[in-house]
Amino acid sequence: MPETGVELSDLKPTKTPISKGGGAKSGALDDKNDPDLAQLIQAWPTLPEHIKTKIKALVQTHKTENK
Repeated sequence: MPETGVELSDLKPTKTPISKGGGAKSGALDDKNDPDLAQLIQAWPTLPEHIKTKIKALVQTHKTENK
């Protein structure tokens, strides 16, 4: 009896289209509707680490106070 195993397919995974849909759902924030959030997102990569740390601390404080 010949050996059996994984058989190769004629399909090429690199040619399989990837869905262009996606993104967050179910009430996720949309920076296109909030100009302040859009501005923060745009600036984030260029902000110094100490500023990012302060912003994150403010958000965490808000979350803790509003449980």
